[in-house]
Amino acid sequence: MSNSASFNPRLQSALTHARHGRSVLPVFWATDGHCACAQADCPSPAKHPIPALTPRGVKHATTSSVVIHAWWSHSPLANPALATGDVSRITVLDIDGDRGGYDSLAQLEAQHGPLPHTIRVVTASGEHIYFAYPGTHLKNTTGRFGPGLDMRCCGGYVVTVGATHRSGRTYTWKDGHRPGQAALAKPPAWLHEKQTPRCHPPGRGYASAALASEEQQLPNTPEGQRNQRLNLAAFRLARFISTGALTETDIHNVLFDAAKRLGLSDRETAATIASGIRAGASAIART
Repeated sequence: MSNSASFNPRLQSALTHARHGRSVLPVFWATDGHCACAQADCPSPAKHPIPALTPRGVKHATTSSVVIHAWWSHSPLANPALATGDVSRITVLDIDGDRGGYDSLAQLEAQHGPLPHTIRVVTASGEHIYFAYPGTHLKNTTGRFGPGLDMRCCGGYVVTVGATHRSGRTYTWKDGHRPGQAALAKPPAWLHEKQTPRCHPPGRGYASAALASEEQQLPNTPEGQRNQRLNLAAFRLARFISTGALTETDIHNVLFDAAKRLGLSDRETAATIASGIRAGASAIART
């Protein structure tokens, strides 16, 4: 890895999220205040997916360090974005201060009480407030809670720490609310009760596609990283066990066969898969 890649804050932010089981994707960046996509009337400058890297947008979000390194090797200036909802076990309340978001939040907190202490990101005009995914699949909304307040959950994403806004401001952790200074809090009940209608939870088809994707990615992992990648696959797939979309046996059998084709020993493979599933189940239980 080159020194420039090692110290690329955008890449490092994406890798940090991925290590915590949160899926990421690259989005366009800004050049002289304009979106690098070169579209004159770009509706989402420096915030939308890069088609050459993620043709299906947020659906291509991943925790694979191999894929992430490849993305930022191709586009080192790409802004990192975090996929929200079930895939990353994160729900985000987006406050846009320029559109009255802080006033809207103040009114809600006066009615329901203050939001819990949790992880927050300072954006160009407000904040992203991170909450643990509540286990209920919610739709993305714009203004449902009031002007300047948006929710990002199932199928959504937010630009995250390390990204640079077209104004030149960098997204940073908020002091006192950085990881390590704040735990990822559960959203207050009133926040997701207002989130109607709800979207359907992913079923067997979605889970099977995720399982197949992990199986296909394993052979592309460089030798020396395969055991770690196998553990990550088991970790990511464990979330489907609690919903009944997959069983532990489903995950074990597919990943075990894939690992054997790569030459990993039976004993090591079984232990690695079991460890990843336990860690994934434990992570879900804490949210």
